Amino acid sequence: MLPGSGSAAAQGPAQGQAGSSSAAQANANADQDRTMAEADMDLIRTKRALTTLAAAAALGSGGGGSGGGKNKYRKRSRATPPGKCHSCNIRETPEWRRGPDGARTLCNACGLHYAKLVRKRDKALANGETPSIQRIDMEMLRASARAA
Repeated sequence: MLPGSGSAAAQGPAQGQAGSSSAAQANANADQDRTMAEADMDLIRTKRALTTLAAAAALGSGGGGSGGGKNKYRKRSRATPPGKCHSCNIRETPEWRRGPDGARTLCNACGLHYAKLVRKRDKALANGETPSIQRIDMEMLRASARAA
């Protein structure tokens, strides 16, 4: 006989029981983790449903999202685009821009041209020069766009 072989045979069943109890404990921990994860997911689902309902109620009442609900971002109201550009009378453009008549009054091209004229005028004023363009209005913008 080998030394310690008798004791190993005696410990075999005890180790099997310890192994099965640790496996049972691992299964219990996994079940507990799974139930906690399921509880967390249920909580997330209910919060999401409540947020969706609150947002729908705010939009339905015309609130615009500024009053109730804990939305992280407020939706900006988009003004309806003007019928046509005040300078060139075009009706469709990728972006409406600010002009001498106010916001969203110029098409993309005219708005960029207007911004360039404003920068040019402001630079001349900052350098102490008298700018060639004193006031930028629609007539001046149209004439400048035709010349360019």
